[in-house]
Amino acid sequence: MSELKKMYRTIVEDPFPQEMTIEFGGQKRIYRKRTWKIKDPATGDLIERGLRYGENPDQPAALYELVSGNLVLGGCEFIDPRNGLVSSITED
Repeated sequence: MSELKKMYRTIVEDPFPQEMTIEFGGQKRIYRKRTWKIKDPATGDLIERGLRYGENPDQPAALYELVSGNLVLGGCEFIDPRNGLVSSITED
């Protein structure tokens, strides 16, 4: 049981790129992988890590934050680089 608990507390390294560009309908958006500074339970040092996927903790995951461009559908802007939801959460 302790191994299972440890699995849920461990953030695995991910193979995903730091940045990605998506073009859709002539619109270009640039996303950057979001990371946070968290305490390493083994050393107590602050380390930079990305997302840990809760339901399958041994699988890598990444969260990307929009840094350039936006999504416009029918003349309505839906996403803006400075108004993220989860990707805007800081350590503070």
